[in-house]
Amino acid sequence: MLSCSPSAQAAPPVSEPGARPLVRMPGEPQIGQRPSSYVEDLLELLLERADYTHRISFVPGMTVPRSLQELRKGQVDVCALTSNTQPIDGVKPLRYPLFRGLLGVRVLLAQREQASEIAKTADLDALKRRYRYGTGADWVDRNGLEALGFRVVTGPSYPGLFQMLRYGRFDIFSRGVIEAYKELDDPFLGEGLAVVPEIALAYPLDSYFFVSDTNPALFRALEDGMRRARQDGSLNRLLYGHFGNSLQRAQLPARRWWRVDGYPVLPGTPLDMFDLSIPEAAARLIAGRKA
Repeated sequence: MLSCSPSAQAAPPVSEPGARPLVRMPGEPQIGQRPSSYVEDLLELLLERADYTHRISFVPGMTVPRSLQELRKGQVDVCALTSNTQPIDGVKPLRYPLFRGLLGVRVLLAQREQASEIAKTADLDALKRRYRYGTGADWVDRNGLEALGFRVVTGPSYPGLFQMLRYGRFDIFSRGVIEAYKELDDPFLGEGLAVVPEIALAYPLDSYFFVSDTNPALFRALEDGMRRARQDGSLNRLLYGHFGNSLQRAQLPARRWWRVDGYPVLPGTPLDMFDLSIPEAAARLIAGRKA
């Protein structure tokens, strides 16, 4: 969900005199055959659409707090953070959801032998009553879901949550539809687990680009690039290029979508731009039409 790598700290690079403007972002440098991430490709796309002369440098080894600190100081130029990140002095969010709401479209992982039974659940209220819901102790949606009546069980680490699900410490593990199938295909994470058929949850969760106040030209370029990418269909093509296989496997149009009403959002959240959290728009994207 975030572009910030949770590893050791490292000093940001310095632009060479006479070079194209350097756009510095937390992430891992392109080494060998590592595929670029969606957020990395999106940053490149938006700057290209805005005709912004640039070169991108990914700064490795930054935790989220360190990234924000460096962003406020102007030592990093842009970072992708969740859309419910609280306001930060010296940092401005570009209020366009990077995934058009797909981060908030959730499928449920469960033990393989229990998945079909969970799929028979009548409605969201019954799901809350009957099943324990696993999440990370410090994950951004934990408090909101707990306040809405989910029986939350927390785990200390991302891989540990998959183990906890296998061992029956909780019953369902909500994952973004663009995350779940890659995790299932991982021989360690996905062993013995399955996606619960027929059900999808939806609530307004996504990411924004956050830009340092010291770089208003970059903010304007990203804003202009995002408008153009949404209008000309290149944002859709990028989304589908990265996540089309997962969307196809999820068979979203055939699922019952349960909207999690009351999920908290910050003032000014452009909910109309979270359009892929609506079944019809997601179905159009999957069908290859303009969504």
